[in-house]
Amino acid sequence: MKRYILLFTILVSTVIHIIFLSNINFSFHASKENKLMVVEFVPLPVKKVDLSKETSDEQRISLQQETKKLIQKHKLNNKKEAGILDRPTISDLTENLCLLCGPVGEIEIKAEPDSYGEKIKSLLLQYKVSYDLGPNKGTLRDVNPFGSNQKKEYQQDFNEVGSLVITYEVADGQYSIEYNASATGIASVIYSKPLIQKSTGNINEDGLSPSYYLYQYGKERINEAFFNWKEKKLHIKKSGTDQTYFLLPGSQDQLSFMFQFMFLNPLDKMQIPITNAKWLKIYNYHYVDEEILYTQAGEVKALHIAKFDYEDPERIDLWLSEKYGYLPIKISITQDDLSTIVQEIITLKAIKNE
Repeated sequence: MKRYILLFTILVSTVIHIIFLSNINFSFHASKENKLMVVEFVPLPVKKVDLSKETSDEQRISLQQETKKLIQKHKLNNKKEAGILDRPTISDLTENLCLLCGPVGEIEIKAEPDSYGEKIKSLLLQYKVSYDLGPNKGTLRDVNPFGSNQKKEYQQDFNEVGSLVITYEVADGQYSIEYNASATGIASVIYSKPLIQKSTGNINEDGLSPSYYLYQYGKERINEAFFNWKEKKLHIKKSGTDQTYFLLPGSQDQLSFMFQFMFLNPLDKMQIPITNAKWLKIYNYHYVDEEILYTQAGEVKALHIAKFDYEDPERIDLWLSEKYGYLPIKISITQDDLSTIVQEIITLKAIKNE
């Protein structure tokens, strides 16, 4: 009997434990299915500020900036939540502008002054001409009285050898330039004949447009250049021969190009086709420096440009006066034997159109 009571007790206890334990969830898989935390960005209430009250400018600006920062932060959070962080819109950019920055006014661009050449009726330019023989020609300076063979660094020594007069005249839209160089002193014994150059042509929107150029030394050496702009041909006559070249746009002769800078800024066009009545070449000029030259008329600010080639000893340097329409106030010509001719202005007379 006792045996049956014991078995019944054990059975009742087992049923009770089963019922109790059945209310407990031992599933570890359920813990892995917890949802991600979701946080909603709720905009903070904007604090209303009455700017009409008497407050300092600094306080007003500070309050406005704080307000804008809160609004921008709210917009940014909303974009992050929606996953649409694109490029800032125009409205977003304008909100970041400095509150003290006003609209930019129109920029006034001064009109370029009229070309100097349009105001000139006639010019008279007189230069003194100096000459240096160069290191390749023997002079007394190269003689060493003590018999030493040590070479000294060559220093140029210019001697005045002549004068140059150039006249420039304008009438009825046409120009005429005459060049007359003559030797003085001992040099006049060797170079007794004057060197004459002439250039004539028209004046248009591009400045000087040559039609005829003459280079003459005595009666034996006469070279001429004829510009045929319609057919774009340049005819050169020299020593009884006749040659024809293709006439490039903007071509000048070696006399007219010195006055072409009165119409065009020299730094705007640094490649100029030039003829000397022997051939037609493109001269490439380079900017060198801005310098102050001391003349009989006082200090003159000059733009220094030069035509040179590192593989060619020949060189032409021009010092152009901005005050006087970029007229050349100094010219230096270095020849292939390194001898140099320098022309420095001593007289400049101009008659302007009324």
